[in-house]
Amino acid sequence: MITEPFRPVRGIGVAASVLIGLDAVFSVLDGIASQRSADVVQAYTEGNATMDDARAADAFSVMVNLPGLLVTIAAGVVFIVWIYRSRQNAERVTYPVDHRHSRGWAIGSWFTPVVNLWYPAQIVQDVWRAFDPAQQDRPLEARDKHGFIAVWWAAYLAMSYVGGAMGRLALADAELSVVATWTWVTTAFTVIAAVLAVVLIKRLTELQDQTRPQEFSGPVQVHVPGA
Repeated sequence: MITEPFRPVRGIGVAASVLIGLDAVFSVLDGIASQRSADVVQAYTEGNATMDDARAADAFSVMVNLPGLLVTIAAGVVFIVWIYRSRQNAERVTYPVDHRHSRGWAIGSWFTPVVNLWYPAQIVQDVWRAFDPAQQDRPLEARDKHGFIAVWWAAYLAMSYVGGAMGRLALADAELSVVATWTWVTTAFTVIAAVLAVVLIKRLTELQDQTRPQEFSGPVQVHVPGA
């Protein structure tokens, strides 16, 4: 047996939600910057814009891109920490063997090729089931898949795929109008995925608060097979 405390996740969940919301805002700004650059280039070729207009468009893009990148990284890190702590808390009410993947995968699955296509979603599903009263009395193989998590994960994968396609177009020096179009598509999926992620954080945090027994305010014994 090992002894670990229940760690409330509301604070870090709020931080993750704020950062994810800011990431969506910067995604919209990125769409505006990309469209502005494309429009200025088009206007310049038609003789309706100056080099000052082009420089202003470039400056706006730089002003958006660097802070946006930092926010995206921060949002990802804090969100993953929230998931990891939620997984730790799930083992206060379930055995580790009730989860399809070990605790370390709550972090590692996001950075491991191939398995990052489905492991993170399964980890969140298992954590949700641990705190959902309707699922707790059922054996693992009989527990329902949570439709909301599937929708959130589909939006995340779509955002990642479209964002990657947009990035490849930009590196290939595609026409700015084409890049702008793909940037707006990426923005749309980013906003959708962000909204769903914030709802996920809110709901799963509330489930942890509701199902946490009073004795979890202090250290509790966690049973680990073979320990």
